[in-house]
Amino acid sequence: MYKILKTVIVCAICFNSYNISAQLNEYLNSEEKRISSANQTEVEIQKFIDNNFNNYVLSKEVTDDVIRHLREEEEFSQAELDKAILNTKIYELRKLFFAENPDKKDLYFARPMPVAVQQTCVNGDFENGTAGYTFWSDSYPQPASGTSFFLSCATRSVQTALNVVTPATNNLNAAVTYIDNTSPGYQQYDPMLASLGVNVPTLFASGGGGNKCIKLNNEMGFGSSDITTVSRYFPTINQATIDFNFSLVMDNKPAHGQDIQPFFRVRVLDQFSNVVDEICIVADPDNCLFNVIYVASNRRVLYTDWICARLNVGEILGQPGTIEFTISDCQPSAHFGTVYIDNICGSICASPKLGALNTNATNINCPDTVANTPFQVCGTYQTPHNATLSSITLDITQNGTVVGTLSAPTQLTASTFCFTVLPSMFGASPTGNFEFEINANFNVSCPAGAFIYTISDNSAGVGPDVTFVDCCLSTLTLASPSDDLSNLATVAVKKKERSDWIKAANIVSVGDNVLSNGVVYHASNYVELNPGFEAALGAQFSAYPEGCTSNFLYKTQPPNANPRGDEPPSVDETVNLIKVSKDFAIVPNPSSSTIEIIMKDAKFNKVSITTIDGKIVDERNVEKTDITMIDVSRYANGIYIINVTAEDGKLYTKKLIKN
Repeated sequence: MYKILKTVIVCAICFNSYNISAQLNEYLNSEEKRISSANQTEVEIQKFIDNNFNNYVLSKEVTDDVIRHLREEEEFSQAELDKAILNTKIYELRKLFFAENPDKKDLYFARPMPVAVQQTCVNGDFENGTAGYTFWSDSYPQPASGTSFFLSCATRSVQTALNVVTPATNNLNAAVTYIDNTSPGYQQYDPMLASLGVNVPTLFASGGGGNKCIKLNNEMGFGSSDITTVSRYFPTINQATIDFNFSLVMDNKPAHGQDIQPFFRVRVLDQFSNVVDEICIVADPDNCLFNVIYVASNRRVLYTDWICARLNVGEILGQPGTIEFTISDCQPSAHFGTVYIDNICGSICASPKLGALNTNATNINCPDTVANTPFQVCGTYQTPHNATLSSITLDITQNGTVVGTLSAPTQLTASTFCFTVLPSMFGASPTGNFEFEINANFNVSCPAGAFIYTISDNSAGVGPDVTFVDCCLSTLTLASPSDDLSNLATVAVKKKERSDWIKAANIVSVGDNVLSNGVVYHASNYVELNPGFEAALGAQFSAYPEGCTSNFLYKTQPPNANPRGDEPPSVDETVNLIKVSKDFAIVPNPSSSTIEIIMKDAKFNKVSITTIDGKIVDERNVEKTDITMIDVSRYANGIYIINVTAEDGKLYTKKLIKN
């Protein structure tokens, strides 16, 4: 009987493995078709741009912002200005294409994997294509560029329906390219470095390597500050670390401060978009992670060989998570940043060159403040290559504010640390939630002197590390109006838990109506909604039987549901273009100051402006031209008629609104 049962089990395992493999192959084939369709859409977009290039002009505000930005940030030639304006117009025409063809957006979003294969890191080495990954790129052609968008490693990179792109193949000038040594156009070495006499492979070659990888951003620079991201969502994180390989090439201008240099950022986000672990590298010649090529007195090219790195994600094991890789040009846009990426998880980085840090998960509810009973906060670390540990500190934070600090661990080995924390460090009468932030500094001996690597872990786990919320009393009765709540109330007020029961007869009102920001009640035995209880229209309220876990989830979706969703996010983006009609256009219209009169495919030699009742307020002859500028700031507010006489004698008329 045992042998028969064993055979049946083995057969079941084989069948399940075959079924998973079949689902994976089906998914990969489906994604390959989607990506192929997206590539075809790129051809359509280029044709759309070519066909409409002369039918639109940039709005005056955008053109002025391009010029103003370049004057503020760089010395530039007329050719460079023309290139910046050209890139801006192409960017706006691309937005217009998607505004007119919204159904095409779906092709740029990775389809969700079958549940059976979601847990594995499929295509971590990109040998089977880019299925499961989503790419987006913000070109920030001025006017968007400027310090308002660029915050170095803290710069936002948000996927929208209009910035998602599909990888090209072996096109190193594309925002994203799929490096494939079996396809035409493959280049064995990075061309920028090769032109400077240095050969760094475009593919990770160690340990046998592979035939494929991904490259983010190009090496063109100027005209747009490109920020490009690749993202992968995991319904369940099933390994304690995510290891990967990368190779950087970055431009560097000595005159720029470090805060506006190109950067490379890798981070893992939990299901609530909190950062679990992060690595960020800014172009800096003093950092001996980089090799330096001195191109000119005002330019250096920095590069690395292929590097192995590690992110610690043990605190979200068994939970959803997302990994993001982001690379940026410098803020003024003239200096590029690009990165090659391979072997995302599924591989082991025995000695992470950048080091690693992980705090053991804690979920401490109401520490003993009466007896001030100490407790331990521990973790592990790995020293970066050629570095020595300088210090490890622990900060206790609440809502981003440091409320207590320990400057040194009580136990320290070559790979572990422990801090002894006293409840008194949380304050005299602590309430609410607290986090542990560990910061480790390492001294790296570089030719330019000692360089400091700082590795941080901002939280020990999902949810608060320590809570002082009601400290779990047994029962709670809520009555109106004294206990009425808004979704905008502080967490300490609107999150209620009891070890026995909660009886509610209060009113929950509308706050900012943001998901996961609702009022939550939970108790071990029951939550009872009595007469008088009311959740007003639009309010977010959740109640469920659960003990004093301090894990206040506003449960709006199944645990393994993709928080990004299958649908592209809806984004309202203004297309900053003015359509040139068959006669002429007034830009801007309405206007309070200066207007441009622009004629398409013809020239004019006379302009007159009259009031709505026919009184002439301006009349002028001009040399034959297709564009002229008129100051209308002295006009009274109202409606005016603009008459343009073309060189062939035809008269064209439009209304101008002066405001």
